Formats: sequence, C-alpha cells, structure tokens
Amino acid sequence: MDNTRQKYVRLQGSDIFIFFPEVMEHSRFKNFNPISAGFCYIRDKKVDCFGESFSLGLKCHEDDTKLATKQIFGFDAMFKI
Repeated sequence: MDNTRQKYVRLQGSDIFIFFPEVMEHSRFKNFNPISAGFCYIRDKKVDCFGESFSLGLKCHEDDTKLATKQIFGFDAMFKI
C-alpha cells in the first residue's frame, strides 16, 4: 500500500477496522457502532493510527495501531511494533 492518508473506524465488540478514503465522512459508519475513529497511514507492514473523528465524537484508542496492524499484516507484524 502507499503512503496515502486514510480514515478508519474500529467496530465495537469485534476489533474489526474499516478503512476508507479521506473524502468520506466518518459519520457514514455511525450505524456500525464504532468505538474509535481517526486517520491512518498504511505502510511498511504497519498501520499508524492517530487523530479523531469530529463527526462521530470519537478519538483514536491507544491500541488501535497494534490491532489494525494485526488485521492487515498479521500477528507477526503486530508483535514487531
């Protein structure tokens, strides 16, 4: 993947992340009951999560980077963070 900044939401109860382009609003995913939201870069076998969603009133959680990295790149990548 490239260094394009993307948005994400983390869903409640399942630690599943949905990644989407910056042109979309976080609020489009409000019915999925997100527990965190923000921005990310996906690069070098790591997902760097940061920031917050004003439209949802949610921030990035401390463990979002590790869990999102696990979702995309697997357990080995998560343990290298």
